[in-house]
Amino acid sequence: MPDAVLVDGYNVLHAIPRFAPRGRDVAEAREAFERWLATAAARQRVAETVIVWDGRHGSASAPRPQRLRILYTDATKTADERILELCRGPYAGRAATTWGVSSDREVQGPARQLGFTAIGAMTFYRRWSSGGGARRVRTAGPPTGSEADPRPP
Repeated sequence: MPDAVLVDGYNVLHAIPRFAPRGRDVAEAREAFERWLATAAARQRVAETVIVWDGRHGSASAPRPQRLRILYTDATKTADERILELCRGPYAGRAATTWGVSSDREVQGPARQLGFTAIGAMTFYRRWSSGGGARRVRTAGPPTGSEADPRPP
């Protein structure tokens, strides 16, 4: 079980059909995902969960779930870059107990090289929805199947 989880916000949001906006308001979809993530983190007893969103799209007045740290990037940085900064910075000493959640190869590869467990969006969702967060997560090798980034290399 990880002590901390770093989540690539929009990458994961759009990969999970339950939360993907697909015609709905993005802010509502984001808030629903944040609530689910906070609840799932509490159920899994994860001490720290950080979700990184591209850009400043959040509402300062919207209530934020407890147990969830929400970061927004500025215009000069992507969520991918911010997550990798977290991996190289404050979480560097905690790589063995921290998961990076993204289906993006540009996050997974470097995170794995730094010693983090990289897990794809749907695998993460399935495990945490079923309460099976303690199962072994693949930490090496290229992503396969639904874990692969659909963009061409």
